[in-house]
Amino acid sequence: MAQVPRSQEVTKAIRSLARQTRLATKEANQLAAKRLARGDYAGAQSLIGVAQAISAFGNEVLGLNGRWREVRSAGKGPNKGKDSQTPLWEFYRPILQALASLGGEATRKDIEGKLEETLASSLKEGDLVTNAQGVPRWKVMVGRARKPMIAEGFVTGEDLLRWKITSKGEQAAKSGVKGR
Repeated sequence: MAQVPRSQEVTKAIRSLARQTRLATKEANQLAAKRLARGDYAGAQSLIGVAQAISAFGNEVLGLNGRWREVRSAGKGPNKGKDSQTPLWEFYRPILQALASLGGEATRKDIEGKLEETLASSLKEGDLVTNAQGVPRWKVMVGRARKPMIAEGFVTGEDLLRWKITSKGEQAAKSGVKGR
């Protein structure tokens, strides 16, 4: 079992970066709101774009954190459970395809029902493991995919109960979503 040098320091740095990007997004949103209140619509729109870019970067930092955990655990021997699980980003395209086939807008349960039909043969062993509430991992991952898919611009975040695909999401459903 190999020890990863400076593991704790790197972990702390990544967590700090994630925290700082969240704070930067919040501040950009607050500044945009102030400009909007003053009637400076162009300035507000510009800051909204900045906030979206910071938020997207924050999602990349979260992905980096996951990758770092993989590197850290590399010295601990094989992790059979992780190898038999589909990564989050691989759920994006099937979700988008399900949304497109459901008319572009659907509830999470509708999406899960459609995915149950289409993903049954491609789910890995770890995706079928249930949590303490009896929910299979793949259904949990569908729920977790929503926020990063909003950040990527594949779905809108307007309605908490209904997912709505965007034109960018429709293109990704057809052409495929590039993995991280």
